[in-house]
Amino acid sequence: MSFDFAIPMCKEELLNRTGVNQYVVDEVLSIRQLQNALREYSSARRSQGPLAIIQHFDTFYSILKQLSQVDNEVKEDAWESIIKSVSSHANLLPNMLDEASIEHHSKMEHLNTLKMNCYLLCQFIEIFEADATKPSVTVNAKGKGKKKKAADMSWDWEGERERAMQAMSQLLQLNIHRLWDPPVVEEEFVNLVTSCCYKLLENPTISRVSSKPTRDAICQILGMMIKKHNHSLSASLKIVQLLQHFEHLISPLAQAVQMFATEFGVKTVVSEIMREIGRIDAQDLVKDASGTRGYSGFLVELAERIPAIMLPSISVILGHLDGESYMMRNGVVGVMGEIVMKVLSKEDLDDKLKATRDQFLDKLEDHIHDVHAFTRSKVLQIWLNIVKEKALPLPRQQHVVELVIGRLQDKSSSVRKNAIQLVTALLRSNPFAAKLSLEELKTNYEKEKEKLHEMEPEETLPAVPNDLMIQEEWQKVESAIEVAIKAVMEASDEEEDEDNAPKIGEGETIDNAMECIYNNITSEEYKKAVQLTQMAKEQWPEHDLFNPSNVNVQGDDSDVESDEAVGTEPWKCLQCLKSIFLGMAELPKADQNQNEDKDKSKQTEQEANELAKQQVLVQYLKDCMIFTGQVQQAIPVICQLLGSKNTTDILEAMEFFVTAFEFGVSNSMLGIRRMLALIWSKEQSVKDSLVVAYKRLYLSPVGGTARQQSLAIVKNLTALTYGATLGDLTSLEEMVCEFAKSEDIDSGVIKMLWERFAKKVPNTSDEESRGALLLLGMAAGHEENIIKSNVDVLVSEGLGERGKNDFQLAKDTCIALLKLGGTKKAKAGSFVEPFRFPQDHDIFTRLADILVAGVSNLESPFWVPMGEQAINVIYKLAEHPDVIATDIVMRLIKEIKGTSESGVSSQENMELDTINESQELNTNNPERASLSPTEFNCPSGILTRLLSLAGHIALRHLVHLDVAVFGELKRRNAIHEEEKNNKKMKVNYSASATPMNKAKDSANGETIDEEMGLAGATADDAEAEYIRRVCEHDIVTGSNLLAVLKPLIVTVCNNQVKYPDPELRTAATLALAKFMMVSSEFCDSHLQLLFTVLEKSPNPAIRANTIIALGDLTFRFPNLIEPWTSNLYARLRDDSPMVRKNTLMVLTHLILNDMVKVKGQISELATCIVDEDTRISNLAKLFFLELAKKGNAVYNIMPDVISRLSDPDVGVAEDNFRIIMKYLFSFIQKDRQCESLVEKLCHRFRATRVDRQWRDLSFCLSMLSYNERSIRKLQENFACFGDKLADDEVYNCFMIVINGAKKFAKTEIKAMVDEFEERVTKCHNKGMDDEEATQKASKASNAAKNRRKTPTKTPGRKAKGKTPARRKATVDTESEEDDDVIHPARRGKNAAPKPKPKLSFSDSEDSEIELFDLDKSSSQQQLKGESDTSSDSENINPNIEPDSPPPPIRKSRTALKSKSSTSKTPIKPSNTRKRAAKT
Repeated sequence: MSFDFAIPMCKEELLNRTGVNQYVVDEVLSIRQLQNALREYSSARRSQGPLAIIQHFDTFYSILKQLSQVDNEVKEDAWESIIKSVSSHANLLPNMLDEASIEHHSKMEHLNTLKMNCYLLCQFIEIFEADATKPSVTVNAKGKGKKKKAADMSWDWEGERERAMQAMSQLLQLNIHRLWDPPVVEEEFVNLVTSCCYKLLENPTISRVSSKPTRDAICQILGMMIKKHNHSLSASLKIVQLLQHFEHLISPLAQAVQMFATEFGVKTVVSEIMREIGRIDAQDLVKDASGTRGYSGFLVELAERIPAIMLPSISVILGHLDGESYMMRNGVVGVMGEIVMKVLSKEDLDDKLKATRDQFLDKLEDHIHDVHAFTRSKVLQIWLNIVKEKALPLPRQQHVVELVIGRLQDKSSSVRKNAIQLVTALLRSNPFAAKLSLEELKTNYEKEKEKLHEMEPEETLPAVPNDLMIQEEWQKVESAIEVAIKAVMEASDEEEDEDNAPKIGEGETIDNAMECIYNNITSEEYKKAVQLTQMAKEQWPEHDLFNPSNVNVQGDDSDVESDEAVGTEPWKCLQCLKSIFLGMAELPKADQNQNEDKDKSKQTEQEANELAKQQVLVQYLKDCMIFTGQVQQAIPVICQLLGSKNTTDILEAMEFFVTAFEFGVSNSMLGIRRMLALIWSKEQSVKDSLVVAYKRLYLSPVGGTARQQSLAIVKNLTALTYGATLGDLTSLEEMVCEFAKSEDIDSGVIKMLWERFAKKVPNTSDEESRGALLLLGMAAGHEENIIKSNVDVLVSEGLGERGKNDFQLAKDTCIALLKLGGTKKAKAGSFVEPFRFPQDHDIFTRLADILVAGVSNLESPFWVPMGEQAINVIYKLAEHPDVIATDIVMRLIKEIKGTSESGVSSQENMELDTINESQELNTNNPERASLSPTEFNCPSGILTRLLSLAGHIALRHLVHLDVAVFGELKRRNAIHEEEKNNKKMKVNYSASATPMNKAKDSANGETIDEEMGLAGATADDAEAEYIRRVCEHDIVTGSNLLAVLKPLIVTVCNNQVKYPDPELRTAATLALAKFMMVSSEFCDSHLQLLFTVLEKSPNPAIRANTIIALGDLTFRFPNLIEPWTSNLYARLRDDSPMVRKNTLMVLTHLILNDMVKVKGQISELATCIVDEDTRISNLAKLFFLELAKKGNAVYNIMPDVISRLSDPDVGVAEDNFRIIMKYLFSFIQKDRQCESLVEKLCHRFRATRVDRQWRDLSFCLSMLSYNERSIRKLQENFACFGDKLADDEVYNCFMIVINGAKKFAKTEIKAMVDEFEERVTKCHNKGMDDEEATQKASKASNAAKNRRKTPTKTPGRKAKGKTPARRKATVDTESEEDDDVIHPARRGKNAAPKPKPKLSFSDSEDSEIELFDLDKSSSQQQLKGESDTSSDSENINPNIEPDSPPPPIRKSRTALKSKSSTSKTPIKPSNTRKRAAKT
């Protein structure tokens, strides 16, 4: 073969010859010739095999060249031919490539065939892939575009693509490099194949599950190109490029790189890719968010697959942790997290890997406080995974927990969510214990720590060495041995009896001899020792012991006085004896010490092991205690998240508390109880999760029989009632109803509750019995048959002997009985008869007995709440409850008189005006009630109970008449009307045969009201009027039982000295308020007394209760309370936080429900924003937030609030004023409102008296948002505040306005802003010069001390002091009355209404009314009963301009008489009261 097929860069290159042996297409066949040419190729392929492509390449080239014009059939035939050619070539090549040597001609043929086949296959793949992914628009009949594929082929392209890639993969797996000479595949061929693969990867469908075979084939091809044909660097660059532009390739490319590194062993690709990503500029990463997202996701997924291979190259990407792109930081920390979990969490790590792990963890800790919330959230997720994988080192846990707890208050909800999840995971996977009770852990820790101190060895003195002890023993016997030596030496010169001399036996060794010598020395037979020494020396003369040169001289403390003694025989003998003594003495001690050492070593080893175990235990308890303390530290913060507006915060917090409760964390119950309130959440997901959480905690016992499980559930639920507040019990009741609806509380649990209530379960305490009763009452809220079917048990147990001794049990029994009356409101038009018991039922008899018998039991504080619930039961369930209540009160009065006559001792007996026992009092016989009273003494506690019960009876009687009686009358009327209509229909039906008669009867029998359907409404009105008249005259007024008790209640409230008991006065005040709720006549006559109590009572509890009662009275009798509104507002400055809070809540409800008009006193509510009590401050903010939703309400009150709070006499500090105004101005957002306020505030400058007011007004101006019209308003009213700009703070506030205006100013407005700034600066500088001149002039005018002259008086800079227009109004002193009585403002009955000073926003300088000259009392009286048309029309809607300005209201200065705040002169609202009476 004489040509070489060169892979072209483009198809046109194959038409032009550029080389000698280059293949060139001879002819481009026409479309008509293509079909025949393909048939010829098919025939040639069958005969020649895949080499036939060489002769017929032009045919396929022609198809490529004209592909858009070729028929689909030709395309499919060409595609099929190419696939078969590639496959057959792949089957043919292995036999040839296995040969040792290949002929050049054959090599060239197969090489060209390979190139041509691959070129054609890649070209067809790219073209068909482009057609498959390229949408086209076809216009249909309706004119709408519809997408469809450009190539309408009859095949499945995805399947064909898979065939092609698998065929190519099969071909490239061979050692095709042998076809080249030298055996290196040319770069063009590699680029041809890989470019086709990369092109396929760009298709988004490649990431689908159905495309997995194609992906695998592509990865195989690329892997072979990288491993065999040096495509590593190019692949790395191309992968990075693909990641930048195609996010869908994150997972496929990560899979491909994993295959390269693991199956093909090419790990350098990983490091090259990481190096390329590490080199990307940080600024480019910020600009290209999509590419950065691709890099980050790829790195993280690659780290999940091959973390160990990425670890050596991790340093090249760590630099991005300091970059600005948070997405790249997310990717890097994700890589580190995966490496830590999967590589660096093993136990057999070397020091280098441990150091690397610690560095990674340090960086992860640092980025917990990253500047971007997404990164903080991502890092917390990584820590969460580390904890779940148990890869967190224990020494680092304490610090991590501390950092995570700090993120619980993060401003980002996603960070808070992950922080709670992490704390929960740390709790679940903690390595310490399954129960983390801090108290128990502290106890165990102190106990084990003390035990450890006892086990630690005590410090002992150093032991004396054995050598010193032996030396001391030798010194004791040395002198005696010297004497013996001398004696033996002297005796040796004389002949002695040898029989007495010691001898050394035959066969004895030197050791035996030395032992004998030592024994003689110790037994003090020194001569024998010396003699044996001499004999041993004679027998063993060569022994080292007897050689002087080898003798070990032990010290120089010998008694030999001269040097000449050394070396003599006595000296040598002494040294030998000494050596023998010392040597033999050490042997037994050494043996003894060795044995002792062995024993001690064993003992010491055991003690050391025990000590080590104890140290580990103490450290474990310490770590456990620290961890538990950290978790408890997080609980208050997570409790706050239960009130978050974000649902995820609530759900995660609930999951944490459930986990903490399961692990026994001490204060987790705080969160469990607070979760109860979420049962009222409007979010169904929160409510459902709460129910599931409580089921998991309390309704899921493990193991046991059905009865045991029911008992466990009952115990769990009963525990929730212990120490629960009223709010907790209300929420728990709703929760129990949810359980009952879902049947999680089944009949077995209900049965167990009844048994516990009746104490049939052994060892049931009184508290447990009451808890079971509460739960029964809660469950009856869903199914009242629970109580109805066991009323006898309830009455016999709860109202029997136990109830007489336990008022709490009786109260809970009454609460359960109230469920019988139904908890749901009856539907409109419902004629269901209410459920009631007979008057003489055992329930009411026992309740009356308990009330009467227990009234004298002053030790129990639960009589009053029990009595209120008993009255509720009587009025809801009894027929004729008034008769029962009358009987109870009469019996109580008799009991009280009997108690007083029997001389019951009490700390506080008082005289009581009450009814004679002989009187027969009955509401049905009022004429018998007007008998003379008698006086007797009574304990204050009993009187307290009587008054409490009387007040509650009056209130319940009112409700009974308004609801029960009126409802029953309506029900009976409805039934009567229905029966009447039915009869009429029958009559009309029977008379239908005679139309004339029917018309006549209709004309005579029906009235107009009946025809219009008004008969029933008229009857209802008459009945309502009757009920009102009864309440007005026949309950607490007139001649009846409650009316007889009225003087007693009033007397207790009036006479604080005679009745000083605080509980009695509290009960009397509440009874008075309840009496006033019944009758407007009684309310009107005693309203002054109630407000006096509110003002003068020293007990804050009485004042707090009274303010709540007055709120209820305002809803019932608004016209009567309206003149006293200022007295309600006055309680906002009460000394007691409880009174202030209650006042704020009452006024909030009254104002938001339009029961009280928003008047000047609203500024008192504004001062609560800066109250020192956080609860009050938050409630005040909530009030204004709700008020802002009511149209222009906040805008309307702003001028008055600013005026009053900036008045120095009001007493609001300047800092507090700014806090209040900053919050209120946040609700002023409409441009029209801002423009109107700018003009009004500018006019206010003229009415100011002191510098403080200038600063306040200028600060308010700086709080507004400005547009072109607002700036023009400032320009127009510059004269109002120009002279005040000398003050630095005023000037600074205007500069804030100017700087803010410059930000939005357009070109045409900027000139106006600059001009305004110039005028402001000029006036500020001029004012400063004037002040300096004034100071100099004042120093020169020493003679005129009483008046001050200034050389150039600044306009508007008035001297401080009073002016005629600002003189205080005189105080009218009227008739003297009791100083302890509070009165509303009063005018004479016949006097004309006095005009009030109105707030004028006009800039007229002739106005005589100074805005800031209104004192407190006049401000409280302002706008009462007057129609403030002029001011209201301006304040109600700033978007409506008044047609004409109201005429200025002039008034003489004497007309501005104001009442001093300390005056007690009564003023009665006669006109207002007349209107109220008419109403």
